[in-house]
Amino acid sequence: MLIAHCFQALVALLGLAAVFQQVKSQEHYNDTLIDHRMKRSPRGNKHRHAIHSDERPFFHGRYYPYSHNRALKFDPGQMLLPRQNKQLLDYEYGLMGNQGPGVDCCPSVIEMVEPEGGKNDQDIYVELYKSDNYRQRFFEVSCHKDVLNKPCRFMDKKIHQSSKCVQQHTFTYALVKDTPDHRNKNLPTFPGADAGNKTYTLDYISVRSGCSCMVTPNNTRRNQKKHKDKVHKKKHAATKNVPVFPETAIDRSKR
Repeated sequence: MLIAHCFQALVALLGLAAVFQQVKSQEHYNDTLIDHRMKRSPRGNKHRHAIHSDERPFFHGRYYPYSHNRALKFDPGQMLLPRQNKQLLDYEYGLMGNQGPGVDCCPSVIEMVEPEGGKNDQDIYVELYKSDNYRQRFFEVSCHKDVLNKPCRFMDKKIHQSSKCVQQHTFTYALVKDTPDHRNKNLPTFPGADAGNKTYTLDYISVRSGCSCMVTPNNTRRNQKKHKDKVHKKKHAATKNVPVFPETAIDRSKR
């Protein structure tokens, strides 16, 4: 059983080696880091690096034409006319080199991150392995900072205000500091290269994986219709229950 666990850990470590890259100390102070994103974790900031190899980073079969520093063509959340939607579609597909599956309703940005730590699948903060020469790097796909939680693009006017750009997350393997929380996972531990008795093991870490457009039902109109129907039923019931008195001799004389 122990041999099987060691073999699984070895396979995972070989895959994890792809995210380890030797970095220079001056990279930790890269001017391209996004300050507002570095405030995300109170227990450990994320170093974020812009991808300079291509103005249109290519990732998983498509181009990402935007960065957080690049402004959008139209104001985020704005309801566009059909003519403006056509302009936006042609403009952004041109930025993508007229390649790929299409244009996003919620523009996203791809970044390379070097987190100090993060949340695992049990919502527990874990500290990632690092040394003077090595850090763990991950690719993240984030909502553009100007569209997060704002109405999606290319939407019909009837549901435009009911739509919202939402950040999505997923989990990936990482080498983390061993804690008592990991004791029941039956995973092997590895000694750290630094001084002390620190050991490390494998765990999941949450990373940003995309920006999705979510649409919620328009409950305001539904509630208004329910209220109107309720009032109508009350009026109809009141009219239906009006008492009818028999005609008297005085009433007949007034005709």
